[in-house]
Amino acid sequence: MSLIYPSKHTSLKYSILNISAMILKTLKENTIIDYMELLDYLKYTIGEDVEEMFLLSLSFLYTLKKIEYIKELDSIRLIHETI
Repeated sequence: MSLIYPSKHTSLKYSILNISAMILKTLKENTIIDYMELLDYLKYTIGEDVEEMFLLSLSFLYTLKKIEYIKELDSIRLIHETI
């Protein structure tokens, strides 16, 4: 297992915490959102390089039990609205 360590070249804009915060903010407005729609929104809002950390951010939020994946809809849902 490898860890992701920040360095002096790490952009906070593309950090897991920043992307996770944007995901939670988006899900707070739209409780359920399509996976690709969420990715496209983040690319538009943060930048094209967000794709690299997108899955790690989703995994982080899933581990904290903040989101769940709905396989039938290929969507992400916010579990608790009070974050």
